[in-house]
Amino acid sequence: MEITGVILAGGKSSRMGQDKGLLKFNGKSLIQYAIDTLKPITSQIIIIANNYSYNTFNYPVYNDIIKNKGPVGGIYTALTHSQTKTNIILSCDTPFVSTELLKLLLAKHQNYDVTLPKYNHKIHPIVGIYNTSNLSHFKQSLYNNHLKLIEVNQQINTQIVEIDTKHFKQNIFYNINTPTQLKQAIK
Repeated sequence: MEITGVILAGGKSSRMGQDKGLLKFNGKSLIQYAIDTLKPITSQIIIIANNYSYNTFNYPVYNDIIKNKGPVGGIYTALTHSQTKTNIILSCDTPFVSTELLKLLLAKHQNYDVTLPKYNHKIHPIVGIYNTSNLSHFKQSLYNNHLKLIEVNQQINTQIVEIDTKHFKQNIFYNINTPTQLKQAIK
């Protein structure tokens, strides 16, 4: 099965005060964690970002087609540029997501349009498997200004996979959005 790994790095990073994906965390940039997580699964990696600095990572970088629309806009851009049916979507600010978790989601992704993880009663829609067939749905959501990703996914054939809290670390979905969260992650 051909798969595209998509890293969402196009956010404004307004709470961080600088581009999150380029921030150093334990010696490497946050986006490098996402790249390293995707590389064992696929060599087809694309970055959705509005900052040309991401070109230094030697993967295709695409600007948001429709700016300032959050993850819904980023996923729409990713599905537009993807050359494969199956796409792993991964936010650049989740350095603890593992290759093992993504492989689990891929294995469960059978006859669904989207497969998302649920951990400790919370769904994590910026880490998941998205089919390119969702492109028109995401486009329509953007034009209707429906920008809550969880609600957009409720309108299509979405599978929620319970993630075993005993098997995966508690911090697996930890997002780094603020300087305080970055300091906490380092600890």
